[in-house]
Amino acid sequence: MSAATTSSLDELLASDQVPSLPEVAIRIIEIAQQEDPDTQELIRTVRTDPAIAGRVLKFANSALFGLRTPSSSIEAAVPMLGTTLVRTLVLGFSLARHSNTSESLKPWFRQLWKESLFQSSAAEYLGEQNSTADAPTWFLGGLLQDVGQLAMLNVFEDEYVNHVLDVDSSASRVGREVDHFGFSHVDVSAALCRRWNLESSFADAIARHHLIIPDSEMDCSDLRVGLAAAACCSEYMDAVTDRLSVARTDVERFLIEAFNVLPCDIYQVLAEIDVRALGLATCFSVDVGKIPPRERILARAQAVLCDISMNGHLESVVGRAAAAESSSDETVDDVEDDMLDRNEWQAWLDEQADVYNARYLESALPIELSKAHTQNQSVGLLMIEVPVGENSGNPAPEKTAELVKAGVRPTDHVVRYNDTSFLVILPRLNADLLHRISVRIQNELSDFLDVPSDADDAPCVGGVVAVPAARKPPTPDVVLNALKSSIAQAREFGQRVAFHAIVGKKVQPLTPETATK
Repeated sequence: MSAATTSSLDELLASDQVPSLPEVAIRIIEIAQQEDPDTQELIRTVRTDPAIAGRVLKFANSALFGLRTPSSSIEAAVPMLGTTLVRTLVLGFSLARHSNTSESLKPWFRQLWKESLFQSSAAEYLGEQNSTADAPTWFLGGLLQDVGQLAMLNVFEDEYVNHVLDVDSSASRVGREVDHFGFSHVDVSAALCRRWNLESSFADAIARHHLIIPDSEMDCSDLRVGLAAAACCSEYMDAVTDRLSVARTDVERFLIEAFNVLPCDIYQVLAEIDVRALGLATCFSVDVGKIPPRERILARAQAVLCDISMNGHLESVVGRAAAAESSSDETVDDVEDDMLDRNEWQAWLDEQADVYNARYLESALPIELSKAHTQNQSVGLLMIEVPVGENSGNPAPEKTAELVKAGVRPTDHVVRYNDTSFLVILPRLNADLLHRISVRIQNELSDFLDVPSDADDAPCVGGVVAVPAARKPPTPDVVLNALKSSIAQAREFGQRVAFHAIVGKKVQPLTPETATK
């Protein structure tokens, strides 16, 4: 069937090639939506389909779910899994056996299933981080939000490949679908969810997961935010496998700002989700090809992004392009060859540590303060002081710089301020996140120096959050003085961390308690 014969979304949905659900799946959806689901009825329904029953039991006993006592029967497994998760599994199993088996299309189905399983794993992980979210429902949302792609590939076959999947274009996949077919896979996904009588709020979240979400709506309990975050993570994982220098701005925005993932944990979180997705492929019996866990690739990408960000920082400060740009065909082994020529920028770099120097800060700080004020965004700054003395271990500057850089985003500015202090500029982040980052860095440095984190000779961190509330941004002198006051205050606190807020023209101290509110 081609677009010429399927000219509308309604016609596509009427096609017998669109994924359909067996009666057992439809009945399980009905039971799951009851106000007080009947567990015994759910068990009896699952048992009517031996294939589904076997897979539910296999999943319950898999390492993914981690039951302490293996279930030997559906009667034992269903209550442990819960109604929502059983519904999720049955839908996933039903869809997994409805893919076109054409040899030429297998690689594309494999790719789309890989993306869907990663998205469902990501959505589930994010749902688990929020006590108000139902992780199985988020898992189902991640699994179904792009089911329209599987449907369109099933119906349009090579036409969908040639005009959407296998196209070298800057347009989004949704844009290419709309341009050629007049509707997108998101439209199909939402329509299928409504056709299967899933909750209207669930279908609405799927229908909106590719729309831009304003900062004011970044609610981590909102399913739409979770699905959008899962989609961004999947897109990044797919891209970074081929090109280490791909930007992860959207991934950072969702994970850090909406779900409070610390910058230093981002690539570990993505790697954990990737391992989950591979486990799901086994449970669902879906062929996603031989894909090793991508933790090494993510770690290398982290380092590459640091170099790329340095190019961007220096370009912004000096007003001209850096010496080299990364190519679009980097590999894991040779990508560093095309990175920044450090000799050209030696005047801006510290001689001992792989970070900027105080001369760079003189130019960068006013630029970043002005940029944040113009964009009506807060900007955070940290000053990390590592005492040098008999009991401090006299850490090498490069090691301190390494630990500081590991705790922040690749796009943040890390500066060696003087012999004992480092300064970091972190755009957009709020006091809560900055405080958590500060505590993490302080603990890591204390561990490295082998001193208690609350000892008098332990490192201390002072922080400032500048909030735009005046006609002009705060001056660099005001910010630096506030940072020095925070450092002085941190020396007095047991946690060795202290903050000030700059709101308009007012500078006020924040205690460790109020900094996290």
